[in-house]
Amino acid sequence: MTVKRLLGATVVLMAAAFLAACGNATPITSGTPTPSPTITPFVSAEYKAATAGSQPSGISRGNDGGVWFTEPAVDKIGHIATDGTVSDFGVTTPNADPMGITIGADTQMWFTEPGAGKVARVAGVGGVIDEFTLPTAGAQPTGITTGPDGAMWITDPGLDRLWRITTSGACSYYQLTAGAKPTSIAAGPDGQVWFVESGLNKVGAIPAAQAVASVPPACPQGPSPTEYGGFTANAGLGVIAAGPDSAMWVTETNLGKLARVLTNGTVAQEIALKGVSAPYGLVLGADQNFYIGDGTDDVIAQYNPQSGAIDVVSPLTKPAGIDQLALGPDSEIYFTEKTANQVGQYRYF
Repeated sequence: MTVKRLLGATVVLMAAAFLAACGNATPITSGTPTPSPTITPFVSAEYKAATAGSQPSGISRGNDGGVWFTEPAVDKIGHIATDGTVSDFGVTTPNADPMGITIGADTQMWFTEPGAGKVARVAGVGGVIDEFTLPTAGAQPTGITTGPDGAMWITDPGLDRLWRITTSGACSYYQLTAGAKPTSIAAGPDGQVWFVESGLNKVGAIPAAQAVASVPPACPQGPSPTEYGGFTANAGLGVIAAGPDSAMWVTETNLGKLARVLTNGTVAQEIALKGVSAPYGLVLGADQNFYIGDGTDDVIAQYNPQSGAIDVVSPLTKPAGIDQLALGPDSEIYFTEKTANQVGQYRYF
């Protein structure tokens, strides 16, 4: 059962959070961030994965009020229930290496299996897993997002293409420039799907409306997306996310910067992040600030895109190996810790 936040009990809440910081039975709270009172952001809990050595990676809010994450090292999907209980279950195909995960328009949890060349979905913890085999040998589906059209869009660095799968299983693909190696992907504010091309130091975009229709088992090719450069050389583009300003933002891991990309593809800014040497994970919080993960320095940074203010917080466990970030169902930030084999909760309101 979800624990409701008590209004006006800020001091008590913070004290309780610190006391429970290392307990993996800490409840996932519910609430809406408010401008006052303001608290100093802090890591309030860390949830140990159910299986040792699982190396948590992708993470997403769940369809059940919980938090879901992938465990590629042990071929499992992890889950944190609203009462703080952590569990996991195996995927169908051995050596699937589950990676990206997100909630679909059908309210099921979708995830990629680059080791198996498949995309899969599951309705609930331990439920029946539906797998969709991509029809080209060498496929390595990695990043995944729900597009503006309600379909699932997937990056494939192995074949330098995007895949699109509807919730009914219809498939199509969109070829990129050789060597693009697309990784992170996100829906934009402009009706397009945006993605990172880590191999070419570029980002790309395709209007979801340009998707081609298909009837299984056919998987036709659609128009190629538009690709945009303009970044500092060898930026090490990481994760891309839509901002509060109708622009796309992407981490530049090699530069210690955060780039702002207009929807016409122009790189408008490359912003140095003080106290963050290798930014990678990125998510927009409910307070319209960005939250950035650095797995090298093991810090979570809060960045205000309006004022430029930045606040840096360390996890409770080091080394943590911070990887991906997600906005939880309670509006808190959750992040995977590959080295520490756990999921952290970051509280900012």
